[in-house]
Amino acid sequence: MAPDDDDISPPVDSRPRWNYDVFLSFRGADTRSGFTGHLYSALLRDGIHTFLDDKEMETGGEVGPECLRGIEESRFSLVVLSKGYASSTWCLEELAHILKCRRERGHCVWPVFYNVDPSDVEECRGSFGEAFAKHEADFKSEMEKGKKKIGEDNRNVSLGGLISIFWPSRNEANNIEHLVREISKRLDRKVLSVARNPVGVRSRAQPVLSFLDRDSAGVRILGLYGMGGVGKTTVAKEVYNSVFNNFEGSCFLANVKEQLMVKGIPHLQRLLLSEIMKRKYEKFNNSDHGLSIVRDRLCHKKLLLVLDDVDEMDQVKKVIGNLDWLSPGSRVIITTRTKNLLLPSELFWQFEVQELNERDSLQLLSLHAFDSRDPPENYADSATRLLRYTGGVPLALEVLGCSLQGETVDIWNSRMEKLKLMANEAIQPVLKTSFDSLDDTEKFIFLDIACFFVGYDKDYVMSILEGCGFFPTDGINTLMRRSLVKVSYDNKLWMHDLLRGMGRELVRQESPVDPGERSRLWHHEDVTDVLTSKTVCIRSTSNFSFDFCTKTRNMFE
Repeated sequence: MAPDDDDISPPVDSRPRWNYDVFLSFRGADTRSGFTGHLYSALLRDGIHTFLDDKEMETGGEVGPECLRGIEESRFSLVVLSKGYASSTWCLEELAHILKCRRERGHCVWPVFYNVDPSDVEECRGSFGEAFAKHEADFKSEMEKGKKKIGEDNRNVSLGGLISIFWPSRNEANNIEHLVREISKRLDRKVLSVARNPVGVRSRAQPVLSFLDRDSAGVRILGLYGMGGVGKTTVAKEVYNSVFNNFEGSCFLANVKEQLMVKGIPHLQRLLLSEIMKRKYEKFNNSDHGLSIVRDRLCHKKLLLVLDDVDEMDQVKKVIGNLDWLSPGSRVIITTRTKNLLLPSELFWQFEVQELNERDSLQLLSLHAFDSRDPPENYADSATRLLRYTGGVPLALEVLGCSLQGETVDIWNSRMEKLKLMANEAIQPVLKTSFDSLDDTEKFIFLDIACFFVGYDKDYVMSILEGCGFFPTDGINTLMRRSLVKVSYDNKLWMHDLLRGMGRELVRQESPVDPGERSRLWHHEDVTDVLTSKTVCIRSTSNFSFDFCTKTRNMFE
């Protein structure tokens, strides 16, 4: 049974854990029963976790610690500046703390000028001027700093600064819908980790970005194709990070081919809907039911969809249908190893992700081996000659560089001689020599992860390996250092499919014909054959990574 996580995807950047998405600051007497009440309901309806400051009416005193914590634990603050806002000492203290968090922590603040002229706030005129005149000078000084900052940022709107909106009370429903949509676009957006050393990524992504800019009102579907390890997913992530804020909804579905096999169509449909709609969807009755919901919920949104690692268009159609329902301006990117998966037309376009040139290849190898863009002078010749065995493939360069980190020139030359004797392939010899350089325990752990544990919690896997008498802390750290295994932000183990495929092939070669003679079994058909065969005899149970019955029960039930 596959791990019960939402996807098996490459690591993404760590990010702060917020308790709230939005802190809502407002003058209760002005807007609680109207604009703010409707806004709060709309935020909750869209799945945006909102801290509502509703204590002012009850106490009217100083801002309490719960409210201050609410500000600090929220990703954004929405400040509804109404005519009576500045007359409340509570509101002004609240705003002072919000601005303090903005200065000291980069807290994002969105002032909403509700039936208030922004210039009255900036220049301390009108109702704001009258209210400020009643407060103590020291607090007024703090407020003037805040108003000045609001004015500065209002003239230079950016995601990192304040976004100011002036709304009259008319068309209130449309205004609330617009604001919630803008907040949703900026909340819970996972900026994907492109690469540890993104050499040549931007230049290879530029043609794709140019294509996506064409015919902004039409639908565009793009196929990124190329050999395994060449960086298709990396380029797709770079493109995704560059443009996702331009869409009403976006989703990056990783490892589509494998997830379809392991978890099925409805699982991917739920992932798609949950990511875009910001709410959790229950299991669908079947894939047709899921497809109907996908179309109904998403057909009115301008979408950016990335489907990573697809073998055939039928896999795409199983998840999202025939694509004829997409809203104008939507973009779909598909990564694949299959050329002509999409036949070029007015709607479809394909782009081949090329290998790195020699200059970029040497730079990437050096960054992983020496943490420098250029190799040391005494390594330069060996490094340059090793490039011919990587074929300009980023995965091969990364794995090779990491495996040779800290080694002498003699070891570099020895690795090159070994590669000369191996089959004339682009990547596999490089990956195999990196595996061969591991000690026995590290090889054992690598094969266990390749066969069973991609997508599983690292601590859970380590507890199993420790129970088998291994030393997983050192072993997994070595695999991570050599870029053979990675750990995602949520502590899940991840491995490139070429590395996992190599590991599984090494196990299969132990006994190509008889699965019962292999040290590990992961395919349910092989497990069934071995368990039901009257002639099979598992010669050495110590070759299994952990108790075979437990493994089969957990993995395949």
